[in-house]
Amino acid sequence: MKRNRQINGLLLAVVLFTGLCGSALGKNYALLIGNSNYSIGLLENPANDAQDLANVLRSLGFEATIKLNQNADGMKNAIREFGDRLKNNDGIGLFFFAGHGVQVNGENYLLPVGFPFRNEQEVEQNGVQANMLLRYMDDSKNRVNVVILDACRNNPFIKTRSLKTRGLAPMDAPSGSIVAFSTAPGTEASDGSGRNGLYTKHLMSNVKIPGLTIEQVFKRTREGVENESDKELGHKQSPREESSLKGGDMYFVPPVSKTAAGASAEQVELAYWNSIANSSNSADFDAYLSQYPQGKFAELARNRIKETKTATLAGRNEARTLGDNSSSPPKQLAMAKPGRVHSGAGSFSFDDDTEGSIKAAEFVSISCRDFIKNKRVKLQVENRGIQSNAFRQSMEQRLQSLGVRVAAAGSAADLVLKGVIEITSSTNPLLGIGAVDLDADFMLQLPSGEALSNATVSGGAFTGSNKKSAARGVWDEKSEELVGKLFKDYCTGH
Repeated sequence: MKRNRQINGLLLAVVLFTGLCGSALGKNYALLIGNSNYSIGLLENPANDAQDLANVLRSLGFEATIKLNQNADGMKNAIREFGDRLKNNDGIGLFFFAGHGVQVNGENYLLPVGFPFRNEQEVEQNGVQANMLLRYMDDSKNRVNVVILDACRNNPFIKTRSLKTRGLAPMDAPSGSIVAFSTAPGTEASDGSGRNGLYTKHLMSNVKIPGLTIEQVFKRTREGVENESDKELGHKQSPREESSLKGGDMYFVPPVSKTAAGASAEQVELAYWNSIANSSNSADFDAYLSQYPQGKFAELARNRIKETKTATLAGRNEARTLGDNSSSPPKQLAMAKPGRVHSGAGSFSFDDDTEGSIKAAEFVSISCRDFIKNKRVKLQVENRGIQSNAFRQSMEQRLQSLGVRVAAAGSAADLVLKGVIEITSSTNPLLGIGAVDLDADFMLQLPSGEALSNATVSGGAFTGSNKKSAARGVWDEKSEELVGKLFKDYCTGH
């Protein structure tokens, strides 16, 4: 299944890459802020929404920056840096915010973490004006700007009468921009019953469909949100947009007019299906049915919609039964995402970007980094398959990025990082190019052998004849994930 997913993910990625490069446009940049850790109570999904949407955008060629649980200064600095990055760019600039948002005197504010916001004066003084973001993006003279505000969750810590106004106020989109709201002005959005908010869940499914204009992506997202909210919640959540886009049609993923490597329409559909086949998000299958209502997998898609919704409900019930101290959380299906294509003179390569380029430090909190700083870690790595010292060097770099020290051979250590890297290589029969698969299983333990945490990662790459180079590229990315997970779990238990 994994190999089939990678083969067909490659085919889809080649198709999408051809459409993206055909326009020879500027870069696409995204800034995503997810604020969950508010002082009066956690929101479950904004951090997940920012991370998951960033991964989808990265798979479509965006350079995405994620900021989680930001205070006011952190949000403002990130917005300023984003505006500088967009200056005179000829691509898409996309800003996404998930968290609490309120309106005061007709002005919309995105709320940072770390402040209780007891009255409207405190919101005006300590919140982040949504119009500040619009000004920076408008001043950048970027070609197309997209602002997405999934920021209308109910605010239980807002007590003043004037702040009981529900939702956000309407906003005017500057020329060349579109501002999308997760729900209509003056109403509230659902934080979702699964991993993602209702709006972001449907947005992620539609944004990766080839051939949908930016406006069509939001139209289909609105339709999916309205249908699910009406059916599941008993009331309709209706997203809205204010658009001042101009010029020709713009796409997150251009139409497939001519496929790469001679791929047929049937192969494109198969590639699409395999890119979502392992998804636990029912909206992915809704999106497939919208694109292929009479497709070969239409009946299977309808069955998967029923299965994923049932599995989500069962998982939530099991989680409640097990409680926070359970050592056996409910299993969830991993979501398959398209990979990335890299082009060169007369060649290309593809990597299976299932997690996105997440840095090790993004897994680990600041307090955890303070806790592990300067700890000595002995690295014990067993390589199987393709041999290269680059793997050890990659691990050492990731460890040092967290502030720990790599102990020399024979010296004392506070911790031992022990594991196996297994790499297999082959030739893809469909495309006739080299392929590698990487699996790594590591444990963080005390010198005595007592286990502290463990993690397993896997990845794949398609490239030319230089399989070692491809393997190193995948390992550089997956070692970030591995080291981050190991130390996150270690700090959680201490």
